[in-house]
Amino acid sequence: MTGVTSWATVDGGATDGDTETAEPDGGTGGRTLAEGSARHVRQRIEREAGVPASVGVAPNMATAKVASDHDKPDGLTVVPPGEVADFLAPLPVSAIHGVGPVTAGDLAEMGIETAGDLAAADPAALEARFGSRGREFHDRANGRDDREVTPTGRPKSLSRESAFADATDDEEAKREKARALAADVAERARSREALYRTIGVKVVCPPFDVNTRADSLSGPVDDPELVEEVALDLLREFEGEPVRKLGVRVSKLSFAAAEQSTLGGYEGAEREARGTAGVHGGDADGVVHRSADGAATLDEWADEDGRERERERPERRRDGQVDLDDFA
Repeated sequence: MTGVTSWATVDGGATDGDTETAEPDGGTGGRTLAEGSARHVRQRIEREAGVPASVGVAPNMATAKVASDHDKPDGLTVVPPGEVADFLAPLPVSAIHGVGPVTAGDLAEMGIETAGDLAAADPAALEARFGSRGREFHDRANGRDDREVTPTGRPKSLSRESAFADATDDEEAKREKARALAADVAERARSREALYRTIGVKVVCPPFDVNTRADSLSGPVDDPELVEEVALDLLREFEGEPVRKLGVRVSKLSFAAAEQSTLGGYEGAEREARGTAGVHGGDADGVVHRSADGAATLDEWADEDGRERERERPERRRDGQVDLDDFA
């Protein structure tokens, strides 16, 4: 949050008790747009992923990173402009973004143990010891960082997760949540004009047994009803099992302005095989085919860092499902 307007006070009330504000006098002041945005991020992570998150708000990237680590695992630390140096000064030098254990040891040999020591050090001496990184460390310890936050490009997948208050084996409750997640994911894909070739679910069973299943289509589609249909079909494998959290995901995204490959390729084979929109149509053994040749083709799942790990698809009770180590 670097814009001036981000730090404008939007109300005069005190902040909630879970907010730590780096003000020397201990006052909380009015809530700012920056803090409001951070609260929204935390609430959304809790709502959609079911996990706590620590968020830091500061005038620049480096300080915000330090602030986000300051009150883990479930805190909100706000460092207003003008208070950055005072916030950083007492912290160990290893708290500064980019300073790892080896560099921290080298700095200790120079008598630099805190961020305040680093801020007061001779930048020329730091540059002589660490090269251009020395100046960067000095700037960050003084609360200076002019890097801009830049987008990382188009997503490779879109997903939504939601946790139950308690693990449940109520089938209707599980289906209801899966329907809601599927609708949200499909809407997000449509709002981004994204087509998808893979639809998957994540099912977390007690204590923390993470299971993922997915079906690949023969071509990219934009079909919210299909997302729900496939998600419910994949979820059926877990009937009778208690579930802590559910997720729905679409991947192998395509943003090209091309027609959907549903006529003939997917729709012609899939809809014809099933006869209706119902999930259970098709072969007598209950197998639901996800491609024109009658066999699903999902062989990999995109990792969070964008790489894809190819796996040999193990034989399963139904075509189009695979076991993977992670969902995100």
